[in-house]
Amino acid sequence: MPELSLLTWLVGVAALIVGILAGHFGWGRRWPGSLSTLHPDYLAGLDFLVTEQPDRALDMFLKLMDANADTIETHFSLGSLYRRRGEVERAIRIHQNLLARETLAPEHREQALLALAQDYLRAGLLDRAEKLFQQVSEVPRLRASALDALRGVFERQHEWQQALDVHRRLTRIDAAPPRAVAAHYYCELAALAMEKGDDGAAGELTRRAREEVSPFPRADVLSAQIAERQEDYALAVRLLRSALEEAPQLIQEELPHLMQLVAPQAQDGVLSELVAQAESRGIDALKHLVFAAMSAGVEGRTPLREPIERVFARDPTLQAMRSGTSGTGDLGRMAREVGALLAHAEKYHCNECGFAGRHFYWLCPACHAWDGFAPYTIVKLG
Repeated sequence: MPELSLLTWLVGVAALIVGILAGHFGWGRRWPGSLSTLHPDYLAGLDFLVTEQPDRALDMFLKLMDANADTIETHFSLGSLYRRRGEVERAIRIHQNLLARETLAPEHREQALLALAQDYLRAGLLDRAEKLFQQVSEVPRLRASALDALRGVFERQHEWQQALDVHRRLTRIDAAPPRAVAAHYYCELAALAMEKGDDGAAGELTRRAREEVSPFPRADVLSAQIAERQEDYALAVRLLRSALEEAPQLIQEELPHLMQLVAPQAQDGVLSELVAQAESRGIDALKHLVFAAMSAGVEGRTPLREPIERVFARDPTLQAMRSGTSGTGDLGRMAREVGALLAHAEKYHCNECGFAGRHFYWLCPACHAWDGFAPYTIVKLG
């Protein structure tokens, strides 16, 4: 929204002004009676910022960088502000100019390298970002920040073994993200092994994932796929049911697969247990199960008739579809129609950033958060 963007910009400018004044006068000093000792180009640069003339502001502050060695923190603040606004080229220019200064203190040079690496990462220049993060990770005071950013670079490049190695380095300095992240890395490696037909290696990698976190539904899903390939269908069913019990958000993704593995005469029993589990979690969980069943084409099974009736009665859009019909005889037909609509609907969204899509992701492709995806199905008419 334009109002929010403007507010964010003004807050950033205000923070920058405070940083400039604090750096110029020093914290803990008595605030001066006037700003007469402030370099006039400071005020000119700030005026360009406030009046949305970022290029002229940038030129002014870069000029000050050469004129006054006390402006270093101001330029770090300005670079961070530009990066947050998505104006990465300007942030890169600031940090490259800082690094070009021969008199730059070592600690400021290290800070500028880290900031430039963050600029490259924001710009999608992953190779450049990786090299700088590797370099900065050798600096003890910046090691945790640099390594965590480097881990993110490897994630985006799908270099899972390297991401896992960095996770271990972060663990050694007590700065690692949750162990579930390492478990996901093992599962990514297991999926790659399965693509190569190496089920033995894949099985060992899922075992290591469970050593990180147990139970771990993603490892169960992969193990179920391995069991199915080895024609151990009973084990595959047990593993999938275990995954759905621990992670009900997988129901839309895995119910069709589960129904294919279960013998026809046993499907009603499995569905009855899934209905009971969903009911214990509330109406939203039941709705997700009903939508998954309609998508899988098993909406006509006996255990689902009453839950489908309840979901239709509570959902305004489904009620609108039902208007004009009589009795419950049309419920099965409407359930099939809804199932067809769901094939093209957005089924999931990320709880972290709101990204929505038809497919489930363990790692959000937008904000790169793990385990943020949840069922989010809205039936749209027309």
